[in-house]
Amino acid sequence: MMSLAVVLAAFFLYLAFRDLDWRAFFTTLKSVQFAYLPLVLVWSSLTFFIRALRLRILLSTSQPMSVRGVFWANMAGYLGNIVLPARAGELVRAAYLARINFAAMSFALAAGLVERLMDLLALILLGVFSLSFAGITSAKFQNALNGISIFAALGLAAVFILPKFEEKIRQRIPSLPLLSENQKSKLTAFLAQFFGGLKSLHGIKRAASFTALTGVIWLMDAAGTVILARILKIPLLIHQAFVLLAALGLSSAIPSTPGYVGVYQFAAVTALTPFGVSKADALAFILISQVLAYLVIGFWGVLSLWRLDKPAAV
Repeated sequence: MMSLAVVLAAFFLYLAFRDLDWRAFFTTLKSVQFAYLPLVLVWSSLTFFIRALRLRILLSTSQPMSVRGVFWANMAGYLGNIVLPARAGELVRAAYLARINFAAMSFALAAGLVERLMDLLALILLGVFSLSFAGITSAKFQNALNGISIFAALGLAAVFILPKFEEKIRQRIPSLPLLSENQKSKLTAFLAQFFGGLKSLHGIKRAASFTALTGVIWLMDAAGTVILARILKIPLLIHQAFVLLAALGLSSAIPSTPGYVGVYQFAAVTALTPFGVSKADALAFILISQVLAYLVIGFWGVLSLWRLDKPAAV
């Protein structure tokens, strides 16, 4: 899988940087108003905090937990995603929550799956609406949205349907061959927690709160994208930022190297050039955006790992 990710990263980097006007690229980088970049770092940190508030809605169905604890676990997971392949940060976050006794690892993994599916649906809706508003009909992007929307819809349906078969599935465990009684017992416990995580979105009040925070998060991400673009003196409107976020979100599903190197560059060029943004400006923007994301995630992520051995401070 890692070999495939490296090959794809190299291929997408080639497509993104092919025929690039390097002089214009460095001119855009030199035009960055560095005095305003701390504003982006603070804004980004705030969005991560709100993401922790949203995840806490799902995780609190198992037991009460603090926002701070969920925030630290979340940031450890994001750190894992930028330094480890295959979105291994999901495992890091789940292990972190289990370590501080907030949730069973299987429960946290299932809740994280629900969160990702809802984000995926939100990105698809934002992408479709923004493309329609902009009057741009990109066949490739539209086909990608349609394909991913089917996957997301099936996944969300499974979140609500699978728990209905929980008892039948658990009843079949004792008859499974090649497993010892101890292994069957552990599998039963794992499934109980996993199904509990899947049911974390069930309930009108909980679903409404989660959906409202999802809207706030993506609106803030779009606003932050516009602010960063203005800092680079790139004129970007809010609906164009939504298209970019949808493209980046969909591209993250492609097997990639840690930090999504290659796929993000290609996605940024593909999403922004139809709006009249030059390839040089698009690549300069995504470069600065990734560097800032690494700084924010690196700072909070490393701090979260340092605090892991200090449960009283969590």
